[in-house]
Amino acid sequence: MGPLSRELAGLILPHDHYGTHLDEQGRTIDAELEKSNFSNKLTTQILDMVSILVNPVQATEPLFERLSELTSVPADQLRCVVLLSLGYPLGAVYHYGFHPDHTNPALRHMVSTSIGLLFGLMCFGWVQMGVLFSVTGVCYAMLLLVPSKVVHFYTIVFAMASMSVAHIYRMMVDYGGWHLDFTGPLMLIVQRVTLTAFALHDGVACKEAELNEDQKLMKLTEVPSLLEYWSYNYNFHTFLAGPACTLKEYLNFVDGSNFKTTPTQNGDGKSKVKPSALYPVMNTILGSLICAAIYLVLSVRYTQDTILEPGHSLASRILIAHLFLVQVRARYYFIWLLAESVNNYIGLGFSGYKEGKPVWDVCKNVRVFDVEFATNCPFPPRVCYERVPPKFWISPHTASFALSAIWHGFYPGYYICFVSFMFINEAARKMRTMLHHHFQTSPAKMLLYDLATMVTTAIIVDFAATCFPLLMLDRCILFWSYFYYIPLVVVVMVSFLPVPREHRGEGKTLEKTD
Repeated sequence: MGPLSRELAGLILPHDHYGTHLDEQGRTIDAELEKSNFSNKLTTQILDMVSILVNPVQATEPLFERLSELTSVPADQLRCVVLLSLGYPLGAVYHYGFHPDHTNPALRHMVSTSIGLLFGLMCFGWVQMGVLFSVTGVCYAMLLLVPSKVVHFYTIVFAMASMSVAHIYRMMVDYGGWHLDFTGPLMLIVQRVTLTAFALHDGVACKEAELNEDQKLMKLTEVPSLLEYWSYNYNFHTFLAGPACTLKEYLNFVDGSNFKTTPTQNGDGKSKVKPSALYPVMNTILGSLICAAIYLVLSVRYTQDTILEPGHSLASRILIAHLFLVQVRARYYFIWLLAESVNNYIGLGFSGYKEGKPVWDVCKNVRVFDVEFATNCPFPPRVCYERVPPKFWISPHTASFALSAIWHGFYPGYYICFVSFMFINEAARKMRTMLHHHFQTSPAKMLLYDLATMVTTAIIVDFAATCFPLLMLDRCILFWSYFYYIPLVVVVMVSFLPVPREHRGEGKTLEKTD
């Protein structure tokens, strides 16, 4: 309220423009006259300004409600899309007006953070943003006060606990609903603060020989400044929809050093020709629009009610379940690709050169074709998979699935999905171990193996993944009952099959090479 107080200091509101409506004690005695006094233009403008500052969400609600009526898109989702789309013109101003070649990094941090905070207030209001500020502030305090040897542990525990409380609160006020609120940005903040704490731990408390190549690149040797930390978490181009890149990557982007690793450079270290973002931007925009079209077409017909209604044949139910998941994922792909395109546009997506060609993968939210066609999609396990010590009581895969489930929330469908994937992963590993070498004798057999495993994986993955958007336990059980639980029984049985001694270890090798 400080900026508001300064702007309105000394201002006297004309409460008696048409005559007094109060008695000697200041009580209203004429309601109609009171309305007239407060209906003059100046007072209305001032009150409108106060309303926007105090409650920006409510103040802009009529606009987005009207747009929602015209587009049939929920107002909260439309608000997010509009603000993400504003990233293009604002990104142009940020990229060209505050370019790192002629702008101090601190100023770039302040500009990006200011716009991001404004986006947050317009989406979630002061109260929900206050929750995000609290989590971020506590995690930054731990970077300063907690020894680097254990700061990563305390940070991830606190961040995940805060995330859990937020998920429980959401379930209490909007059980089974899909309303955009602060839990979305909080999930991203949890990733960022955790990645930062682990990077500081790697850079200060670990020896170089203990780190893998990725950890060596992303490590931090000192605590970032408060401005850097705040900018990393609240910049306008990653705050609403990600991605959660590392702090090192973000700081390299802000000071422009991510563009100083090109093959041809001037004597001052600056690139002669910087890579064009035209192709990655247009590619992701096109992908985003295609996903939006897929969602709008399929979401009308393939809903939760459709996949749960009786009367479908087994083959049609498999197809319906797959198309249902396609439209569910398309909604997220649309937002993620839109956010990725904005980040590529301003330069954050550029990571360097590979074989002389520019690579734009820092902000790669999702690889759509890897997911949709069930190929081996790499999972970036910087805080879990790579951290599980050898011969630990749970495997790295199990630990990663458990962390992902808690991070997403506490609906039964999430846990049914992730537990199923633990068995699916183990079953797939054993099937590769026992069958893969039999199909490597000819190109025809290799193609047959690839096609068969792709189709089988898609069906089984859809069987498990459908529980994720269904959320409720009774819905998941009803859906599985239409398949007589056969995929579940087969997967569990295969996951417990003994592997012949001569083939042990092959499955893990194939996971890395497939």
